[in-house]
Amino acid sequence: PIIGLGDGLSYLQAFALELLPVKLMSRDNLASMKVDNVSDAPFPFGIEPAAIEGTAPLWFGDATPRGRYIGFRRHAGRSV
Repeated sequence: PIIGLGDGLSYLQAFALELLPVKLMSRDNLASMKVDNVSDAPFPFGIEPAAIEGTAPLWFGDATPRGRYIGFRRHAGRSV
């Protein structure tokens, strides 16, 4: 489960995690998470944003050798 912590406990947790050999989180990371990192400005160069739900299947859909073969057949205009 995810448990929400207040500012004090979050700071204490970040400090404790900072002391570990592998820094999982630092107080600086905590401060960065409190600031919005999204811009309200329009996209430059006419870029149109797309929902990840619509584009991610295109990245991972035919990643198998069989899927690539089917893609080649489609591109060549052959039946699948």
